[in-house]
Amino acid sequence: MRESAQRPGDIVRLAPGKILCAGEPVTPVHLETPFTTSVLRNREAATQAAPYALRFAIDADGRAVDIQVDPHPFPGFYIDTDDLAPALAASRFAAGMPRQTCSIAYTAEFVPITDAPLALLYETASAPVPGIATREIYERLNADGDCARGPGSPRRLNYPNFETIAQASGTRSWSFLRFDVDAAGHTRNVHVVGASGSAALDVASVRALRGNLYAPGKALHGCTFHFYRLGNQPIAAPSIPADAPKDSGALPACAIDPKTVRPLYTGEAYPRPFAARRIEGYAIIGFDTAPWGAVGNVRVLAAEPAATFGSAASRVISSGSVAESDVGHRGCVVRVQFRLPQATPAE
Repeated sequence: MRESAQRPGDIVRLAPGKILCAGEPVTPVHLETPFTTSVLRNREAATQAAPYALRFAIDADGRAVDIQVDPHPFPGFYIDTDDLAPALAASRFAAGMPRQTCSIAYTAEFVPITDAPLALLYETASAPVPGIATREIYERLNADGDCARGPGSPRRLNYPNFETIAQASGTRSWSFLRFDVDAAGHTRNVHVVGASGSAALDVASVRALRGNLYAPGKALHGCTFHFYRLGNQPIAAPSIPADAPKDSGALPACAIDPKTVRPLYTGEAYPRPFAARRIEGYAIIGFDTAPWGAVGNVRVLAAEPAATFGSAASRVISSGSVAESDVGHRGCVVRVQFRLPQATPAE
């Protein structure tokens, strides 16, 4: 029988290295770990990937700002590294000690799904983006049950009362559960098998899942489900410096028609990896306009806390237009604020 050209899949952990600022080591107050993910690789693909390097600064509040991800050589297979910059933005350093020219490198550590500890599989399955080997992860998690296709059509679904569960901004907790379903569709033997450490979420998750009801049918064993909790409140964007370029939208030749940049208003342009950690940002975009209303020479003048917000804003502004005028305008500026809905504080 011919051997498959593809490996069975790996869990990928992005392990942080030392943080250096101007060549000196810096110890963070809290360094948020990027979410784990998974990959599929051909057997002839590389077994390692070069480190992923990020450059940034630390402001007076102890926040990582001006985060930029350095170009990275393609290792021959796809790794989702989108959480690197958001995880760094959610980290904290000592306040009152601003620093420049800081750097950190993350090393991809591969653990075969067939050999990975169950705790690591539960963590990855509960991640916002478990990766492209999700099916392989669940094949192992469901190997000793008969519920691989799920417990059937739901009749009643319950969720934890998330707003009463405290969670630090920029972080995420999760509970991975296992349960059975009897012939009448009631859940049985609900218990937590993996968790991030939030006892409140674990208790609420078990309570919610016990109240679920599914269509009557064959009794099932070894069903799985997970809940997660995001930070209670968004992390606000850093303050825009007083000397930053001012918005020129009051000039008719610089006033972009909102209908031509709808993604900035609907949320479609919001960088999803930062939304997953509820991190806000801003971008200051410079551009020129032509007499016939076209927008051109779009450039990022500033973006915080990461260059990603500038890229997201500039892509949309490039498709915008203004009202026609006699001469157009050079040096237009628009300030774009990326904001998230406020959550209800935990009681």
